[in-house]
Amino acid sequence: MKRILIAAGAALLAATAIHAQTVEIEQLQCIPTGDNALVKATASNEPAGESPRLYFKWRDHGETYWVELEPAGGGRYWGIFPRPERRNEEVEYYAALVDAAGAVVAKSAVRTAKVNGNCPVRLAEREEGVAGNLTVGETVAQQQGKGVLGFLCDGIVTRINYQGIRRSDEICRACVVAWWRLPTALAAVPITGILIIDDEPSPSRP
Repeated sequence: MKRILIAAGAALLAATAIHAQTVEIEQLQCIPTGDNALVKATASNEPAGESPRLYFKWRDHGETYWVELEPAGGGRYWGIFPRPERRNEEVEYYAALVDAAGAVVAKSAVRTAKVNGNCPVRLAEREEGVAGNLTVGETVAQQQGKGVLGFLCDGIVTRINYQGIRRSDEICRACVVAWWRLPTALAAVPITGILIIDDEPSPSRP
């Protein structure tokens, strides 16, 4: 009887190992300052309904954020980081498979990459499209209503809070709206020009 139970247990373990979900992410050599970077990941045995994500943060600063990994077929994925700001010298990141409730069911090793201005990255047209229309997810309530810590607004248009509620990015979108609402005269001034606004009439003029 013991032999039967041991054999059954071994078979169960073997079956579990065969169907185990795994996810791996590449080690980047660097991430460019003020520009997007591309990272690739692979996943195995992912069932329908699970979402592959790229989690990231300014290393040693705050909590992680995430973006969806884009499918490339055959269990291969790619993701785009938002643009790191100048203060951000290193990014920590990992890939994960997440179920419908938002729970992580498989996670890659945590990796880090230095941020510097000498890190050439060339994105393909589809990748550029994603970089210009990023949806950034939050993991804690304190991230809502604030910018993505350590990253620029460029390309971030949508946010998802820790409860899974999607919204327009109120911080980055506000900057864009403020620019387009500038007075026409100011908006038309060349970047090298100077606009002088005289609020007080000169005593020599009526």
